[in-house]
Amino acid sequence: MKKVIKLLLFSVLSLQMVVAQKTITGVVSDNEGLPLPGATILVEGTSTGVTTDFDGNFSITAEEGDTLNISYVGYQSQSIVVGDQDTLNISLELGNELEEVVVTSLGIKREAKALGYAVQSVSTEDITDSGANSAIDAMVGKVAGVQITRSSGSVGGGSRIIVRGVTSMIGNNQALIVIDGVRSNNESLNSGSSTSGTSVSNRLMDLNNEDIASINVLKGAAATSLYGTSGSNGVIVITTKKGQASKMNVNFSTEVSSSEITSMIDLQSIYAQGSRGKYRDPSTGNSGSWGPRMTDLEYQTGQANVPSTIDVRSSAFDSDGNYLFDKNGYLVPKGSGNGRPAIVFDNVNPFFQTAMGYKNNISIDGGTELATYRFSASALKAEGVIPKEDYNRKTFNLSSTLNPSDKLSITTTLNYIRSENTRIQQGSNTSGLLLGMLRTPVSFDNTNGLGPEAAVNDPSSYIFASGRQRNYRGGGGYDNPYWIINNALRFENANRTFGSFQLTYNQNEWFNIGLNVGADFTSDIRKQNFEIGSRTSSTGRIDKDEFTSFLTDAIFTISGGSDITDQLSVNYLVGANASTYERTYLYGQAKNLVFQGFLDLSNGTTQSAGEDFSAYNQFGMVAQVEASYADTFYLTASARQDYDSRLGVPTREFKSSDYQFLYPSLSASVIFSEIIGNNDLLSFGKFRASWAQVGAPPPGPYYTSSSYETSSIGDGWGDNISFPIAGVTGFEIDNILGAELKPELSEEIEVGVDLRFLQNKVGLDLAYWQRKSTDAILNASLPPSTGYISAWLNAGQMTSKGIEATLNLNLLDTDDYGWNSQINYTTNESIVDELAPGLERLFLAGFSTAGTYLVAGNQYGAIFGGAYLRAGNGGPTDDKLNIPEGEVVINDDPASREYGYQAVDPSQRAIGDPNPDFILGWNNSFRIKDVKLGFLLDWREGGDLWNGTAWALSFFGRSQLTADTREEAPTPISGVLKSNGQPNTIPVTRDQSYWTSSLGGFGAVGEQFVQDGGWLRLREVSLSYKLPLDLLGVNFINSADISVLGRNLWYQSDYDGIDPETSLTGTGNGQGFDYFNMPSTSSIIFKLNLNF
Repeated sequence: MKKVIKLLLFSVLSLQMVVAQKTITGVVSDNEGLPLPGATILVEGTSTGVTTDFDGNFSITAEEGDTLNISYVGYQSQSIVVGDQDTLNISLELGNELEEVVVTSLGIKREAKALGYAVQSVSTEDITDSGANSAIDAMVGKVAGVQITRSSGSVGGGSRIIVRGVTSMIGNNQALIVIDGVRSNNESLNSGSSTSGTSVSNRLMDLNNEDIASINVLKGAAATSLYGTSGSNGVIVITTKKGQASKMNVNFSTEVSSSEITSMIDLQSIYAQGSRGKYRDPSTGNSGSWGPRMTDLEYQTGQANVPSTIDVRSSAFDSDGNYLFDKNGYLVPKGSGNGRPAIVFDNVNPFFQTAMGYKNNISIDGGTELATYRFSASALKAEGVIPKEDYNRKTFNLSSTLNPSDKLSITTTLNYIRSENTRIQQGSNTSGLLLGMLRTPVSFDNTNGLGPEAAVNDPSSYIFASGRQRNYRGGGGYDNPYWIINNALRFENANRTFGSFQLTYNQNEWFNIGLNVGADFTSDIRKQNFEIGSRTSSTGRIDKDEFTSFLTDAIFTISGGSDITDQLSVNYLVGANASTYERTYLYGQAKNLVFQGFLDLSNGTTQSAGEDFSAYNQFGMVAQVEASYADTFYLTASARQDYDSRLGVPTREFKSSDYQFLYPSLSASVIFSEIIGNNDLLSFGKFRASWAQVGAPPPGPYYTSSSYETSSIGDGWGDNISFPIAGVTGFEIDNILGAELKPELSEEIEVGVDLRFLQNKVGLDLAYWQRKSTDAILNASLPPSTGYISAWLNAGQMTSKGIEATLNLNLLDTDDYGWNSQINYTTNESIVDELAPGLERLFLAGFSTAGTYLVAGNQYGAIFGGAYLRAGNGGPTDDKLNIPEGEVVINDDPASREYGYQAVDPSQRAIGDPNPDFILGWNNSFRIKDVKLGFLLDWREGGDLWNGTAWALSFFGRSQLTADTREEAPTPISGVLKSNGQPNTIPVTRDQSYWTSSLGGFGAVGEQFVQDGGWLRLREVSLSYKLPLDLLGVNFINSADISVLGRNLWYQSDYDGIDPETSLTGTGNGQGFDYFNMPSTSSIIFKLNLNF
């Protein structure tokens, strides 16, 4: 009988529990009524939770009396007690960071108000509405303290992302990328020179923007110290979208884009090919545009009619006497030809095409409380503005979450990406596209009369019938642009697979286990072809590179915490982090090709091959303790003990001290608005401060041991001379081992305030930080007599500081209208305090005339180069002459070829600083009912560029500057005479003699070509409209949006070269160079988004 009673009682209780549980559905939206996709709904005290779908819908099972916690990045969280309702329509207010939850180091989620350091988020909409194909490019102007630089305007080109300036003198300075809690490969591998070759991608371009749920930027050392040396440059934490516990949702979007170049350097169209005012025919090999005016020339035909006064070589004619270089005939002085005026050819602007792009994306997600899933696929096909340049990418993403109990949750993600890129040569090489194109005189037609569209695929534009290349220098000098896009292409194919496995087990408040394991594998195969007849390699050359990289990352944590008293709460975390990295590089080269058009290494009579392998391991033990009092005072202490194989010395017995280093941090915040109490003006106020130490590793593995490398030498214009030579292989020892190397150490402090006013309508976040970097790992050159090239050592010190400000304005907020605005301001400087003993300066990148260097007392990467001689700096300084210090000195030696010109300083000087004074981004979003309008202004103040393009073109007489000065009346150049300090009265004309001297292109002086590279740019524009469903006339579509997006539609700059946004040296540390860079592009994108 007792058993029957117990059974009946159990049944009744079970029935009550079943009845008490219910399924609650609803929508989460913002205060404007717009849905918030990816918002989190959690049942308090359990691990039960779901996220909203694209339209903000959710479905969750809970009991009456349960509390639902609803949160979304950038918005105030909300708690709702479950009653008898089955439907909830939840509206979240813009966040005041009081309750906002952000993802921090190692995937730890923390309340924003508790943080004692700066963290800033970028939303899904900010990424997808940007029109960018890369998440990095989509972040421009949207995060204070972050500087992003495009490597070039080439489609598929990578970007450099720097958080709070540089940390390492010569090592990697780019931020660590973390995707779904584990480290991700963001390499930008370049097998060529930093100033030539092609642009390269970085691997973050592989990620589909439509798969990104949120981005958090961890800026300072205290924010990133738990990552150890890997996080020394800041961390970009990316969380991808996951499935929701709801019916199946399908999202489809399609885009069509159109892109054009933004700008081009001004070129003269007045003067023909030649020298000293006399026309020189292409058959002479003449390189300049110093000939007569085009209006003083006309055409003539027939070899027999060549005037004796004209230098036209017999090689310019075929056996029938027909002129080969121009179907119109050869040029002669006006009055001595057939009367047909010379045609001025534009070889530049018509060459570039309107580039079309197409992108399609589909995602499917859904699930139950037990399991959720999401699958997405995307295809991107983008042309470049340069014919035959393209970038194609296909991505596949699969994620799932399994909740077998209220304590255990398992999430897996898997991504596969295949990208293909056809690239064009740029920069300082004779096959560089713009190098030959911009030097071509207006008297020569690169298309051979075909026009640019036909010339792209017609070999007669760039090849004579004999097989010799057709260009303005008779086949020598530089490649014809149409030759380059057909015979000097670089093909890249990358396959990448990465993903993660995440397990969480919540036993109770004080004991939770987390495990996150990730792997990232990439195979990147590249083939560069220089066809027989290319100026880079006249006998033809094929280069093949294969990079294979494998990265693993595993994080294990035990955490917990709870209220100790009504006022005091404590949380803890301990754990371990292990990561490995391997990279294999295989390369092969074939020279002296036998057959044209056969792009295979076996086609070369001279072949060589090589390989390189590098690997390292990292292991860290981490601990963190947080304490809060009265929801007002917060204190966090953390430490990481790092072990890094890159610092081990293989030639001596193992010592743990060689590998292990401790990185502590301490941060605190005070919510002083809680102390002040309610205030109509101040809604929220927080003061924060932090201190941390973090290390930076050597630039790569094996820096603690000597190694051998193949010797080679080259001038950048043709093939390098390298071993093996005549069957003999030669090697040299590259450096003296750095057995005592230790990590570079950075110590950073940060103070800041978060302020919210007028019920959160106005928000201001201010931060000041200062960092001292010591023990910089430098490579000091050694004389050859030592038997080594260089030595690695810890020496050098750098001081950095900066200010960051973010102003948020919620200016208008009604049911039908809204206006949100955000301003992000960044300024920082990094001063080199000292280098290694005896080392005056250290070269980063550039040329002999102008290069970026590390020099004590100067900003990081200052531009040093040839300069004018100035009074007080090697010139006359007699006080009786009253010569102002810094006055330019004039060469007054009548015997000098440069008589009357500026005198040249025998020593190189600091001639520019590529670091901007400040960066400001102003992001705006307007809403008028179902219409949304947004724009982003990007302002970079200052930051010098060396206009190497203008420098070179001045030598060739192709720049507009040379046209403006060559026929000007003789005028004295402002300055003082070198011999006596008197004001200069020597009249000169800045003609060919001037621009081909030390003061012009390829001369010793780079100073006059350093220009302000600042800009004001309309970075983004977006206009979208949510279509009424009744207009569509179908019931299976939940929502539909059409958008028009624009990127780089307008910019203003005093810089007169190619768009100053591009960087010749790509993602490297040496910045500030424009030397025939690929131009940037502006784009218009049309987008349709459908939800089913």
